[in-house]
Amino acid sequence: MREASAPETPAGPFLYFAYGSNLSEARLHMHAPSARLVSIARLEGYRLAFSIESKRSWLGGVGDIVVAAGEETWGALWVIDPEHSRGLDAQEGVFRNPPAYRRLAVEVETPAGDRVRCRTYQVVAPDPDGFAPSPAYKETILSGARDLGLPQAYLGRLEAIADNGVAGGGAH
Repeated sequence: MREASAPETPAGPFLYFAYGSNLSEARLHMHAPSARLVSIARLEGYRLAFSIESKRSWLGGVGDIVVAAGEETWGALWVIDPEHSRGLDAQEGVFRNPPAYRRLAVEVETPAGDRVRCRTYQVVAPDPDGFAPSPAYKETILSGARDLGLPQAYLGRLEAIADNGVAGGGAH
């Protein structure tokens, strides 16, 4: 029997917008090996934040999106087979008590101008002061963003993020 609060498993492949460590295909494939890149995409009206802290794996702030008029967050639009939906939810801490992230339906725009509805994740209880990311987390985001060819101006914003200087941490 499934928990009442467990999100539904999609009937078919679903679209997922990644903006944090899952910009890295290798990282995403750890929990969703069927993920295939559709396009890069832009989420309007949200800014990248680090409003939750990963104390066991990344050793610093980890990605979130926060509503912010006039801002944008760039990321990757992936298509994922339904059997990997639960694994992705688990990676994002949906089933923790209390949950770390929740699913959020958003509309993103591709460079070709297509507007696409997809799943992303948002922190359930964000800390308004936030946490600096570890060098390992920041580099994972930057490496994925560069590999995907995100816009140079956005890469510059990512590069300017101050890290916490804590060595170690990494994908689990």
